[in-house]
Amino acid sequence: MRIKPFFVVFSSLMIAMLIASCTSTQELIVQGAGETFHDGLDLLQNKDYDRARQEFDVVVKQYPASAYADSAQFYLAQTYYDTEQYLTAAFEFGNVYRNYPSSKLAPEARFMIAKCYAAQSPRVQLDQENSKKAIESFQTFIDYYPSSPLVPKAEQEITNLRNKLADKNLQIAELYSTMGYYKAAVVYYDVILDQYHDSNVADKAALGKVKVLIKRHKDGEARDALTKFYSTFPNSGLKPEADKLAESLKLDSGKGGGGN
Repeated sequence: MRIKPFFVVFSSLMIAMLIASCTSTQELIVQGAGETFHDGLDLLQNKDYDRARQEFDVVVKQYPASAYADSAQFYLAQTYYDTEQYLTAAFEFGNVYRNYPSSKLAPEARFMIAKCYAAQSPRVQLDQENSKKAIESFQTFIDYYPSSPLVPKAEQEITNLRNKLADKNLQIAELYSTMGYYKAAVVYYDVILDQYHDSNVADKAALGKVKVLIKRHKDGEARDALTKFYSTFPNSGLKPEADKLAESLKLDSGKGGGGN
């Protein structure tokens, strides 16, 4: 059966119109996503967080396949972080690498999750569960992205948080020592020396343990602990105090390094 020329022309015209329509629609999608995203950025820069959040949410939900979707998700999370809604921020940052695992923002999103926990790390006297979660999250980030330029910042955050945890244990040890619970004090001094030996209070813990052992009349153990103090912390600012303890314990200068 021969197809009439009219139908051939009509079919070709319809196909051309359909292609043009699809192209136009795609251009509108890209334009709409881009304009909305940049409007959100302007609002975020002006600290209009609620309206910025709305714009980013539109991009994520209405243009999920656009090139702006992962960035919109990241900055949506940022609006929560900047307004100190850290739990929600952590969840939204998680959506970046969950929904866009190949995004260039995935590493920074993992880093920001750790920052959310770190931001909730309380003063030393309070429970430090969020500090521990932050350390774990920063370490996870480092493990996933060891070549990221953010690794040095993550490592510094871990150092700061570990110092806080060590200081927490030091305060507990000193409290027990003041109350006369010397055995319990030694337990917490040992926690610092075993788990936070690289912290900025490790030398205090080592010398505190010596003092408590002396109070418990365990001079032999105190000498051993003081000898270890000298070998582990040769440049400690607490050395003059250690030297006085060495003198009282009659610790040989050659063994302890503290005598004159």
